[in-house]
Amino acid sequence: MALRKVGFILFCLILGHVLLNSSMAFEIHNLPDYCTLNLGGTFQGDYRNISEESRADSRFDIRRARLNVHGSYFENFDYKLSVELQGNITRRLVDAYGIYHFHPSLNIQIGQFKVPFSREWMIDDRVFSFAERSIGFSLQPGRDIGLAISGELFDNLFSYHAGIFNGDGVDGSSRGNQKDDPEIAFRLVMYPLAKTSKTDASPFIGISFTESRIDITNIQVQVKSTGMIGTKYNLYELKANTKFGALLSINKRQRTSIEGGFIAGPVMQYFEYQRYQYKDLEPVRGEIGHANFYSWHACLIINLNGAPIAQKLPKKAMDIWQLACRKEYFSGDANWIIPSASNAAKEAEASSIALSWIHNPYFRILADYTYTEISDPIRVRVNPDGSIDYITSENSAILRFQVNF
Repeated sequence: MALRKVGFILFCLILGHVLLNSSMAFEIHNLPDYCTLNLGGTFQGDYRNISEESRADSRFDIRRARLNVHGSYFENFDYKLSVELQGNITRRLVDAYGIYHFHPSLNIQIGQFKVPFSREWMIDDRVFSFAERSIGFSLQPGRDIGLAISGELFDNLFSYHAGIFNGDGVDGSSRGNQKDDPEIAFRLVMYPLAKTSKTDASPFIGISFTESRIDITNIQVQVKSTGMIGTKYNLYELKANTKFGALLSINKRQRTSIEGGFIAGPVMQYFEYQRYQYKDLEPVRGEIGHANFYSWHACLIINLNGAPIAQKLPKKAMDIWQLACRKEYFSGDANWIIPSASNAAKEAEASSIALSWIHNPYFRILADYTYTEISDPIRVRVNPDGSIDYITSENSAILRFQVNF
């Protein structure tokens, strides 16, 4: 095992050395002047170490392996098609959309893309400062098929996104036979100092909201910590089968998020608070009730060499050392926990620290350590003698090698 670790690290360093002085941008030529087509992608290779002896989850992992085609048609229409080649993904279509830019205050987007919700979710995977998003990300809407409008208002004082989506997730997701309604989503962010030049700081505050009347097949909560990504384990799990038996019906699903923070040159600080709710769950036995989940996280990100913070992949060469710290909390609804199953915890707290080296737009190395404390034992293994192993904490260390092209 030690030899394989050394070999993997050496491979990453050698490939990185080759990439430092090379350009990996691909463009298709011999196209009409009004049309552009570019090929790109992202590869993220991880070594993940989980220190708990009861788990056999330390491993090499391909976290993402994406290919995309993107470009423009005339001056105002952009498009993107992205597929995921990573091994355990069955619905491989990631993005497939077109967006028409009528005006800075009005863009129209149609297809499959990110449902607008929270700053954490809208940050590009390739520049995200930690190995994984927060625990509460498991409750966010992800990608879906729909129609959205977006833009900037009042000289960039506000930015907004509003859309209507299927509410079932990405193309190929299962659907039930009960009547449901499309999901509405809205995100509004205010930049109160956008009109002044007296300071370099850019504070922001925003709110996001989604609501949909859903089918019971859409009741699927699998909340994961950083070290549980890509494994069968969950901090909290809620499906259509509960401790009361199968669910008969559900009314609505709602998400609300509040965010705030600032960007000042090489420093960014932000926090988010989120509430997730299923309304009027009706079990076969028992009373109708709601299921409520809450989470929050606070992050501090510093570019140690003074480079400004960027939320999209930069196009110019750079040499950045980035330090990021995060504190987070999750609360699950205790009324829907099956105590004997040991598959859900009422609470979890986590702390993360991550260090990234970004030498150019194509090459990045990230090291992330996350400690998670779990309020209730989570069952992880049944031994041959019939005894059961549980965890009440998690130590996760991730070394990531990333290539963008």
